Amino acid sequence: MTDSSQSNKARTTASGAAEINPKMSAKTALFWDESFLWGLIAYKTLSAVGADFDLVTAADIRDGALDSYEILFVPGGWASNKIKALRPDGVERVRSFVKNGGSYLGFCGGAGLALAHENGLALAPIGRKPTNMRVPSFSGKIKLRELASKHPMWDGIAEGSSFYAWWPGMFSVQEIDGIKTLARYGEPEEGSYVADLVVGPSVDWEKHEKEYRTNLNPARIQGEPAVIETTYGAGRVLLSYLHFETPEDSLGHTVLLNMLSYLGAGKNRLSKKHTLDSQAKAAPSPVTGDSAKAVTAARALEAAALDLIGFGEKLGLWFWRKPWIIQWQRGVRGIEYCTLYIMLRKLSELVAEQTDDDIDLGSALEETYPQVLSFTGDAKKLLELEERAIGQGYITPLKSDDPEIQALREKLFSNTKSFGGSFKDILDKIDALVLALLRGR
Repeated sequence: MTDSSQSNKARTTASGAAEINPKMSAKTALFWDESFLWGLIAYKTLSAVGADFDLVTAADIRDGALDSYEILFVPGGWASNKIKALRPDGVERVRSFVKNGGSYLGFCGGAGLALAHENGLALAPIGRKPTNMRVPSFSGKIKLRELASKHPMWDGIAEGSSFYAWWPGMFSVQEIDGIKTLARYGEPEEGSYVADLVVGPSVDWEKHEKEYRTNLNPARIQGEPAVIETTYGAGRVLLSYLHFETPEDSLGHTVLLNMLSYLGAGKNRLSKKHTLDSQAKAAPSPVTGDSAKAVTAARALEAAALDLIGFGEKLGLWFWRKPWIIQWQRGVRGIEYCTLYIMLRKLSELVAEQTDDDIDLGSALEETYPQVLSFTGDAKKLLELEERAIGQGYITPLKSDDPEIQALREKLFSNTKSFGGSFKDILDKIDALVLALLRGR
């Protein structure tokens, strides 16, 4: 990764590699809270393409940090958890930022956060379609059509280009003034997935929808809005259920940088110097001590999570689809286990990079280790029970007739789709350590 201070817009060369373009100078705040896997992906991609950004937390926003930025970029994650992290005063800070001329860029969960619903910021006067009206489990590449050809975000992008969607929501768009649909979904590429079914011409979607008891046919989303734009006060709001920051997607990265350039064009909102870097360095370190202790502890945590991933692979419940995401069977949770491992892998990498013996995370990591071991032990029991239940009939990640399965699920994850239970407790601790280390780079 390049340092985020090496800013400015990138463009793609003939080989598809990103190259810095000095025209892009807008300072971007990357919202960290409740993003986890998607926050790491956004951080990696923005760093790699040379965007000018800082990591900003809900607490920073409540303290007025957005005064120093032109763009607020909110990556994926559960909108319901993000708005809880912001709290009412943070919500008002974001609204004021955009109303006074700031730009809001939201991908997937970040897009959902901007909408007008119980867990939304109401920056866009539209809602989201309920689960029973969308295809909630699509993942992979999908073509776009009806691109707003004159819009700067599509500079260099051909009609029908494909981009990644990862379990997207769907906009419920009314035909009202001020809402622009910048692209619509076209056909999915073969090799994409809906739940654990590979998209292809021979799939009997009607049959599988009856079996899975949910919407699966990707034709249901064709023609639906994928990217929209509106205004809120003097600010721009650009929302996408596509992940243009997906790793190794050079075409998507071109779109992302076009977006940042467009949203930052003509902005001159800075009322004070950027202070977040100094604030981050002044933030207390989790613990102090011997750095070798931290490296050992971090590697042990990573190994425990990797062992759990391998256990699920042996049961045939998932496989590695890409280096950062697994593909799992219906009936079990997958994104949670994957997120835990990727976050711990990143933590281990960051701890190994530390050179300051006065900032050692060993004690904090050792305190987390028994929690992780307890979680992975219970998770293995749950996965064995779920693998057996899948062989006997229909189950979902939230509902099972087996009381032992239900009890373990509630303990580990709570009884909702969004992150909860002991999983969330562990993830929050890891997330805080990762943030501290990233800011200390």
